[in-house]
Amino acid sequence: MELFSRRATFLPALLVAIFVVLVVGGALGGVVVFETQYSGKAFPGVHLQDVDLSGMTPEEIFQVAQAKSTFFRNPSIKLKLADHEVVLRPVDFGAGLDPAATTQRALDVGRGADLITNLRVQLNAWWYGTQVAPVVLMDDNSARAMVNHLAADVQRDPRNASFTFSKGVVQEVPAQSGASLDVDTSLALVEAAATSGQNAVLTLPVIDIPPQIASAAPAADAARRVVAQDLVIMVPRWDANDNPIASEEAFTIRASDLAQFVNINQEVVDGQIRLTATLQREKLRPMIEKLAPAVDKDVQDARFTFDDNNGTLVNIAPAQIGRKLNVDATLDAIQASLSNTESRVVSLVVDTIQPAVKSDATAQQLGITHLLAQATTYFAGSTAARMTNVNVAASRFQGLVIAPHATFSFNKYLGDVSTDDGYEEGLVIVGDRTITGVGGGVCQVSTTAYQAALRAGFPIVERYPHGYRVGYYERGMGPGFDATVYSPYVDLKFVNDSDSYLLIETYFNRAAVTLTFKFYGKPDGRQVTFTKPVISDIVQHGPDIYEPDPDHKVPAGKAVQVDWAVNGAKIVSHRTVTRDGKVLIDEDLVSKYVPWQSVYNFGPGFVPPAGSEVRTNG
Repeated sequence: MELFSRRATFLPALLVAIFVVLVVGGALGGVVVFETQYSGKAFPGVHLQDVDLSGMTPEEIFQVAQAKSTFFRNPSIKLKLADHEVVLRPVDFGAGLDPAATTQRALDVGRGADLITNLRVQLNAWWYGTQVAPVVLMDDNSARAMVNHLAADVQRDPRNASFTFSKGVVQEVPAQSGASLDVDTSLALVEAAATSGQNAVLTLPVIDIPPQIASAAPAADAARRVVAQDLVIMVPRWDANDNPIASEEAFTIRASDLAQFVNINQEVVDGQIRLTATLQREKLRPMIEKLAPAVDKDVQDARFTFDDNNGTLVNIAPAQIGRKLNVDATLDAIQASLSNTESRVVSLVVDTIQPAVKSDATAQQLGITHLLAQATTYFAGSTAARMTNVNVAASRFQGLVIAPHATFSFNKYLGDVSTDDGYEEGLVIVGDRTITGVGGGVCQVSTTAYQAALRAGFPIVERYPHGYRVGYYERGMGPGFDATVYSPYVDLKFVNDSDSYLLIETYFNRAAVTLTFKFYGKPDGRQVTFTKPVISDIVQHGPDIYEPDPDHKVPAGKAVQVDWAVNGAKIVSHRTVTRDGKVLIDEDLVSKYVPWQSVYNFGPGFVPPAGSEVRTNG
């Protein structure tokens, strides 16, 4: 009984085991058959964009993928940009389907993992179906380049508010906002659309750019005020005693023409840019500067002589205040007048310049106590015209006071040299010739002033000898102590390097034919010594020169000498200035002169002597 019982229990279990083995074996056999059947092919249920790839070979899948790649070359992306639309292809952004990679992706479904996982994926594809995303390649540089190109189409700079003038009428130009494409956001959107393989409609984000100047109303109003009234410029006047009298009109700028003198400026107020209308000062400046001669007046210090008997100053010419046009202040006044719409009359702003030395100045105040030095030159044989010119020029320096440590300029005080100022025609040296000209003899005055400055021990900062030796200038201190001037190019300058004022007195003596310069000041102990002039490098002059009389005044058959021969030479003397044993100035006074020939002007029919140099006019 026990044996039968064991057999009865074993038989069902055996049958179950046999059944399980048969089922598992059958399943495994089926899997092997399935895997073998789809080896190298797409498993059932695998799709590429709704195309069933089940059982397809790689070549067949590649053809499907290649067909799908044509989508990327067709217009499929509609872009809305601000006020217009554009339709582009994915390939325009550098997007394209890769058939080989897409084929491999389809074949990889259900492969590449462990057996159980692969079977699960295969079963899921067979039962539910699986969509394979195509492999799309994206060229970021191409995408960004296309987006930047689209951005250029969208880009619009904002327009600030402004205004214009039209025939004197102010017209305000309204502001306008600008636009700019949000490149980074747009790039992300188009890359997603280009790689999706689907038609897409995108609205690309556009950034609004507000204008910096939203309104030009304040500036336009200011401009309207500018052109509301004529601008009248008045010139102040004074009588002979410097008392103000009625002004007169210089010029008027019509209101309709004032627009051309308006400048539009930008300024930041509370962090905001604002337009303002102002005067174009530099455009109006030349018009104002031309009025300077009508109001300018040189300031004049008082002039004196020194009374040697009691050591006081005698006023010989009162001080005179000066006037100077203040161009910038006048332009400021014009700018201020622009806000006045009722009356726009502007008077030139003129500054008053007070003289440094007043008429009541005393010798004590100026530090003038003694005669410092004097020099006298002799010019006997001069023509009446030359003596007149010496007298006129010397009078310009009578009573001058030169401030301490100031530089004296001969040309500054000489002024104009013309017949209107009392000068007469005489012989003057111009270039390599002595010719007739206005002011001949002025150099007699500069030479005398130079010699007085030398004797006083003042530093000489500018001095030029004459072109050739002139006898008039060698009577006194000797040769090599002359100084030529020719305003405004050639000047005589020295420095009053003392701590007191320098007073200059001039004395013309027609009877003795002399000119004397006296320098008064406060002695400071300086001593001046000179060495005797040394003449060297003598160059003999050439033959006499004869030339036709340019003025046609010489009688026929006659000749008149107009220049006298002199040899060329170098002349050197030495000046030493000391004070309390200390050397202040130690210098060579060098003068170089060229040889000079005698010159004769002859009339018609005159025959120049043999050996002379004959020149023609021209």
